[in-house]
Amino acid sequence: MFLFWNNARRVIMLVYLTGLSMITPIATADIEVSGFATAGFTTSNDDELIFQSSLDRIPEAGINWQTNSLLGVQINYQVSDELDIVVQALLEHKHNNSIADFLEMAFVRYRFNRNWSARLGRLNYNAYLTSEYLNVGYSTLWASPPTEFYTPSSNISYIDGAELEYRKSVSTGIMQATFAYGDSQANIASTGDDYWLKYKRVVNGSLSFETSSWGIKATLSHFHGEDSYFGSLNDFQRRLPSIPESWWPTAGNFARAIDFKGKQITYAALGYHYNNGTWLLMSEVAMLDIDWALLNNLAYGYTTFGYIYGDVTPYITLAKLNTTDKRTVLAEPDYEGVPTRDGRQALSRMHRGSQNLLDISRMQQQSVTAGARWDIDERWALKGQVARYQISGPGYGIWGSDLEVSVGNKRYITVASINLSTIF
Repeated sequence: MFLFWNNARRVIMLVYLTGLSMITPIATADIEVSGFATAGFTTSNDDELIFQSSLDRIPEAGINWQTNSLLGVQINYQVSDELDIVVQALLEHKHNNSIADFLEMAFVRYRFNRNWSARLGRLNYNAYLTSEYLNVGYSTLWASPPTEFYTPSSNISYIDGAELEYRKSVSTGIMQATFAYGDSQANIASTGDDYWLKYKRVVNGSLSFETSSWGIKATLSHFHGEDSYFGSLNDFQRRLPSIPESWWPTAGNFARAIDFKGKQITYAALGYHYNNGTWLLMSEVAMLDIDWALLNNLAYGYTTFGYIYGDVTPYITLAKLNTTDKRTVLAEPDYEGVPTRDGRQALSRMHRGSQNLLDISRMQQQSVTAGARWDIDERWALKGQVARYQISGPGYGIWGSDLEVSVGNKRYITVASINLSTIF
């Protein structure tokens, strides 16, 4: 259901070839198997709007362990000095309908020389500072990443395609530039049906510079909407053009505005991190420009401050997410032109439903998070945090919910998370 056949076939073929390669005599192979896991508990004081640490994880209300818990396994197979194969599988609280749904990465990499390399297969979406390890809880500071930034930025978690990378030592650091091209899909878990957005011709470029104490990264992406599934919304969209223009002139334009196919999306982000062994600073800002009526343009970011005190690192995160477009108000239908009472009532319901769709997708929220990480040893970390969210209605786009939820002018939600992470 989630993966269209061309991409699934490509990934499955890659895994098949990987398996064939591993049949070669073990003496000629350099195989490394590693893994990571997080066991966590999350609770919230609001059961109507349900906290989601990731768009593709099924939202769970109340005290639960599914929101932040996961298990990952990665296989690195060094075929030769120039060629290696990487496969990473992830088990988390989401729907998986095929083997390909478990794969976060599955690619072949070839190194042309010390500076140039290329990857082919399923690639991680290299779009923010933690692109390489966001799912590895032990490698991040937070008990749960700032949703204001990582929910919209990581709605694409992979690219099925190819990437070219250039790395070079410059002065006191390392410069890296990447360019990737392919297709992708965003899977969106909800309290009811699961939805998806398909993307084609995804183009992603990144440029970063790292030193021993600080780093900076810039990302620019452009991609095209190909198809979407949003349950009853798809049927609703198909019915809109059948409404006579004399009854509701806006209906046809609105149907085209909510059609995801052909929509152009541009993403740009800038991130900076600093760590001198005592103080930590990590900050990212991004914008998402899209002409799709159900998302609109977004501006968002966060800043995290931390202080390393022995094995314990307390931290504070400030985050914000805003829809930058003005609220769209749909014109009222011409009810006098509708000949029957039932017809007028049905048209009124469609108008209210259309306006509700536009309103709930708006995102205006900010949060303050306080937490701490305790490094138990070199492989285990215990983390806990409390986040206070302020949501300005009527929208609540990054929260799991029922369409009938009314946010009001403002709503305050407190979410507490504690988890234990390890690498092995």
